[in-house]
Amino acid sequence: MTSDNPPLLSVQLVHTLRGHTSDVNAVIFSPTHSTSPLLASCSSDKTIRLWNLNDQSSTTLTRHTYQVHCLAFSPILNDTNDSKIKNMASVSTDGTCLLWDLTTISVLKEYKHDSGSPIRVCQFSSDGILLATAGDDELINLWDITASSSRPVKTLSGHSASIVALRFFSNHLISGSFYGDLKVWVVNSSFIGPVHFEREAHDLGVTCLDIVSPSSTESQHHHHHPPHLIASGGNDNHVKIWHCTSSSKHHLTLVRTLKKHICAVMCVSFGIKHYLASGSGDKTIIIWNYDTGHFIHQFDAHTRYVTCCSFSLDGHYLASGSNDRVVNIWKINYNDNENENDETNHKKSKKQQFQLHSIDQWTNEMVQQWLEQFHIKTKLSLTGNDLLSKSDNEILELFNNNEQLLNELSSLRHKHFIKQISLKKTNENSTLDENNKESIPNEFLCPITHELMNDPVCASDGYTYERKAIEEWLTKQKTSPLMNLSIKGTQLYSNKVLKMLIDKYVQQS
Repeated sequence: MTSDNPPLLSVQLVHTLRGHTSDVNAVIFSPTHSTSPLLASCSSDKTIRLWNLNDQSSTTLTRHTYQVHCLAFSPILNDTNDSKIKNMASVSTDGTCLLWDLTTISVLKEYKHDSGSPIRVCQFSSDGILLATAGDDELINLWDITASSSRPVKTLSGHSASIVALRFFSNHLISGSFYGDLKVWVVNSSFIGPVHFEREAHDLGVTCLDIVSPSSTESQHHHHHPPHLIASGGNDNHVKIWHCTSSSKHHLTLVRTLKKHICAVMCVSFGIKHYLASGSGDKTIIIWNYDTGHFIHQFDAHTRYVTCCSFSLDGHYLASGSNDRVVNIWKINYNDNENENDETNHKKSKKQQFQLHSIDQWTNEMVQQWLEQFHIKTKLSLTGNDLLSKSDNEILELFNNNEQLLNELSSLRHKHFIKQISLKKTNENSTLDENNKESIPNEFLCPITHELMNDPVCASDGYTYERKAIEEWLTKQKTSPLMNLSIKGTQLYSNKVLKMLIDKYVQQS
């Protein structure tokens, strides 16, 4: 069966870049309009690679001693070539942030937090002067890269878990942590605490952030403080779109929640034409229209988790990285008639949403879509579980004695209860013992004991272990159990997100 309208866009794999020997943690395009932009990637193999997309060759940077988590290009261009970026920052589990000179491929400066903790994320301000770093010590440090001092010009405190996402906008910062909260900070203020926060932005933790500045159209409608759009992803499998103004109120306003991924959302990237890409542990990338919330396209991107993605500045290419150790480059082909087809395609896809989920998973929107089949509109806020819990008489009373609707609902109830009985039998037959250990996700097992972890902690080699097992290991030897390399520090950090995921898994089992 073919669609009446051509797709809004198509995605074509044009390059697979191989060279990393472990997980790819970040990929970024240089923010220039060059016909061949620079692509940088970093990995748990402790290296950074700068890729030439003309011949797919790479230059390897090897200064870090543990896994590299994040990269950021400075917006400052090379003095002799206005199409090339001058500096790049990288951060690592080794507790350092390195400022690189991309002309000489050398390290200009090295920054460290006083705690010596792993640094998870870095970001430049729009003028390229300030560099923000954050990580496991729950602090954000701001560095002036033009200053001779190696001390931060400001330290922001307020998070209570590892900070894993960070973005500048206007004179502000927004950050997200494993705790699940988002916080907004004012950069040029003496106040070091957050000016606004969303305590439960994402259940089980924030994983990623991206931000897009107000368009010229929005600026006309908001004369003084047009809102910035922020996308966040989390371990709740959701992408959320927020408005935040740079006015004195600093409020974050949730605009919409995008739901289609079936595993944690690990990366988000804004593109052109109101498009947003999100990558997930379900191995796919989804392209959304963030302005309308419409689902546009989903494709299998890697053979393992999609850990990172990034649009090129012109929006015609999307880079993605994964635990499968490769970087993929995707060509985005846009349909010239997409604006005409967008609304039509969305209406068609909406009609299918409730059909793709069991009734107990129906949201209010899905219930409304289902009711449209019977030409019924209601202002009541009902979920699928509400429909399941109501008696036949209550259903008839709510929906004008519509017998056809009741018959269809009875059929859905029957399917649901059969499914519940089947699940109950399955759960009764499953236990967390040696007989079904192969069903436990590998990331829940300690690499030393190969048992389900009760108190998972991160060591300085970047891997997670059961606390008692790694403590016992480190009393006997100072090497990584997995990498067989020397471990500099013995400080351990609770992996709160993994702990919550394991507890949830045990409860469901």
